[in-house]
Amino acid sequence: MAKGTNKTATAPAAVMGAGGTTAPAAAILHLQVKQGCNFRGARANWYAVLLQHNGQPAAAYLATCKATPPSLPKSGVAEKPQGWLSWFLRHGVATLVAPQ
Repeated sequence: MAKGTNKTATAPAAVMGAGGTTAPAAAILHLQVKQGCNFRGARANWYAVLLQHNGQPAAAYLATCKATPPSLPKSGVAEKPQGWLSWFLRHGVATLVAPQ
């Protein structure tokens, strides 16, 4: 077989959670969102959808944003919801927690 033709994907062994902790990939992590943050522009639109998904699985937020992006850049090509979720996690606006 030629090099680089293997297109099988494998699931990650662990998912990075809040505070740098890892959880098994099978664990469903829920969003915990800070209330009352003020943003402008596209960030405000993505944050509004994030607030709607507070307490829900992160996958639900990603699926909703992928189906109907809260905002589009000038290019018209939708941005990846994973990038926005990552930004909110890095800045402490949201955290991923295990369901109660």
